Amino acid sequence: MSGNDDAYELDVRRAQLKSAFSNLTVTLMANCFIASSAALLIYDERGGTIIFLWLAAIICLNLFRLAYGLRAARLEAPQSDPRATLRTLTLLALLAGLSWAPLPTYFLDSVPSRTSAYIVFIMAGITTGATIQSLAYWRISVAFATPILIATILQLIRQGDTIDYVIASNVLLLMGMLIRIAVISEQQFYTNHATRLQATELASSLQQANSEVHTANETLRRLATTDPLTGLSNRSVFNQTLAGLVHGDAPVALALIDVDQFKSVNDNLGHAAGDQILCSLALCMLDHAGPGVTPTRLGGDEFAAIASGEDCASQLMQYAEALQREMSVIGTQQSQSGLSSVTLSVGICTDDGADLSASELFSEADRALYAAKAAGRNCIRAMTVSLRALPQTA
Repeated sequence: MSGNDDAYELDVRRAQLKSAFSNLTVTLMANCFIASSAALLIYDERGGTIIFLWLAAIICLNLFRLAYGLRAARLEAPQSDPRATLRTLTLLALLAGLSWAPLPTYFLDSVPSRTSAYIVFIMAGITTGATIQSLAYWRISVAFATPILIATILQLIRQGDTIDYVIASNVLLLMGMLIRIAVISEQQFYTNHATRLQATELASSLQQANSEVHTANETLRRLATTDPLTGLSNRSVFNQTLAGLVHGDAPVALALIDVDQFKSVNDNLGHAAGDQILCSLALCMLDHAGPGVTPTRLGGDEFAAIASGEDCASQLMQYAEALQREMSVIGTQQSQSGLSSVTLSVGICTDDGADLSASELFSEADRALYAAKAAGRNCIRAMTVSLRALPQTA
């Protein structure tokens, strides 16, 4: 048996035990009531006190079964080992069935025929009721019903009348039908419960698979939209963002940012030092990015920031100045590694409502960036569409 099958069986046994517990109180109450009715019937026809001793034994045994069932239902042990508890319930059901066996043995041949018929009816009825109450686990009902029905059949055969043989054959047929119904019902219970467990497991697996697919999609999206070194948005996001903003009604400003003399940093200090500078710049850009500012890495030492709104030009100007100040401080702090300073050249272009395309706005910002480099680097140059390359001091 595979691990899953064993787990299914354990869960089904727990469900069978739960069903047995749920019906136990009603079954035992009905058992006591029917036993009391039979005792009164026989006492009315025959008299004597022995029948009440039998009734007392039935009631005591049922109270013990009820106490055991209530105690077991409160414990965790039945859940961890439901098979053992089911076996105990089956044994108690067998003892209860054996306690009913003296009724036909000692009283069928000593009461009038009408009462005998009642007794046979009672024996058949209580076994049928017990079977119906225990359809989830056939062993309990069969353990209870078999001694009663066998005792009834044997007593009818011993009486030797034709009518007794006919009744005995009917009781035998009833016993076979009850056993068959009980076995088939448990098989159906097992199959249905196992199917529900498998469906639940399948749903859980599908949910987990969907979660994994969602995680994978998020990872792919992040890889497709994020620069792996700095964690900033990449050029793909930059292009989409800029294209979306230039078609809007609000002014749009674009800042292009370069690290000055970055090639010499890589050549003299190594690519690890260069990567450290790029990551430091990315952190600064994220820290100082206010509402509406989108920082991105275009590639290499080229970065960009996009802003929109009425104050977008001054917002990017202040943003660029803050980046220059902080990167200068970072360069000073890292002077022991041979890096005396880190300076930035920034070019800013603002679309003042002339409906520039994304490529036109980028070209104008690039023109401003080259003007900053031509002015000696470590400065900012800003322009608008109408006043191209108008310098503004850093």
